[in-house]
Amino acid sequence: MNYIESLILGVLQGVTEFLPISSSGHLVIVQHFLGVVNEGLLFEVILHLGTLISILIYYYQDLQKIIINYFKGNYDTKNYVNCLIIATLPAAIIGFLFQSVIENAFVPSLVKWMFGVTGLFVGLTYFIINKTNKKMIWSIAIMIGIAQVFALLPGISRSGITISCALFMGIKHEQAAKFSFYMAIPILIGATFLQLISLENYQVFFSMPLFVAFISSAVSGYLVINFLLNVITKGKFYLFSVYCFILSFILFFFNL
Repeated sequence: MNYIESLILGVLQGVTEFLPISSSGHLVIVQHFLGVVNEGLLFEVILHLGTLISILIYYYQDLQKIIINYFKGNYDTKNYVNCLIIATLPAAIIGFLFQSVIENAFVPSLVKWMFGVTGLFVGLTYFIINKTNKKMIWSIAIMIGIAQVFALLPGISRSGITISCALFMGIKHEQAAKFSFYMAIPILIGATFLQLISLENYQVFFSMPLFVAFISSAVSGYLVINFLLNVITKGKFYLFSVYCFILSFILFFFNL
């Protein structure tokens, strides 16, 4: 893989990981449609590490406060962390048990349908008017966690379906986005760990194309988090559905 291909896939991962347009779906389409292929498991590790770093840097101060307050025994913080754990478990369990089945689903013929599903969920948030500001509780966390299971399929956006679910359950826009981003941390850590233990040659980690992919995914991911927060706080989250529907239509048009 050359530098340009690494840069393209790195930026693509960083941008689409957090925007509600599905990173996995875009990677499948780019590899198929443009003839750009990745380096398999190792490359996925690098991309996940890049986006993980972007979240940790962006929310460094907030995460630091959560950790400190948690160990101080703050009730609200403990409840919030417990909700994050609960919301993460369904996708972690299903992903582990059905890993091979999920990997076989990474084909354009399925992705074109799933982009439409993402567009539907994100688009329906247009009709949500949250006049209340519900706190995150276990029942809401469970529903968001179940929603995240569907994002194991390529083309269904993890951020799109979890933020949409949180909005449907009465969580305010900014808090819904933040909870979704926090949920990504254990998911990305878990995915990276599982991929790392499957690697046979760690020496190839130190190559310039992989470094380019890592930096580009981290930088683009950081910028996109800020962009999405600005969009969602203005109540314009639903606009991403237009992109998903158009992309789905294009894929059907080319009969992929």
